[in-house]
Amino acid sequence: MISSKVMKTNEFDDAVYYRVACECGSDEHDVTIEFEKLPDIDDMIFLNFYKKIYWSSNWKSNDNWLRNIWFRIKGSLKILFLGYLELEGDFIIKGEEHIDSFTEALKEGKSYIKGEP
Repeated sequence: MISSKVMKTNEFDDAVYYRVACECGSDEHDVTIEFEKLPDIDDMIFLNFYKKIYWSSNWKSNDNWLRNIWFRIKGSLKILFLGYLELEGDFIIKGEEHIDSFTEALKEGKSYIKGEP
């Protein structure tokens, strides 16, 4: 049974969504998991993870306004010339109960999409 910091948020004929809370307690760090099955493809299940990730020129800042402007310019140039920024985000799962709930959501979502009871 799913319980510890994992909840089903939406259920459709071809998709089911779960929200998994980060152990730190901030809802900005939560991850949404989507199980999706396309009607015309019988043997393929899509597992998608969605997470908000932020970029800030003030990260590790020592309140140096010139340094912050330089980082904004560098970030803007990367987007302008490369078309993207590389970002990383963390997500903390702590404790056996939280891990078990996460794996149970994965099993339940897979069964739901496959049409199993």
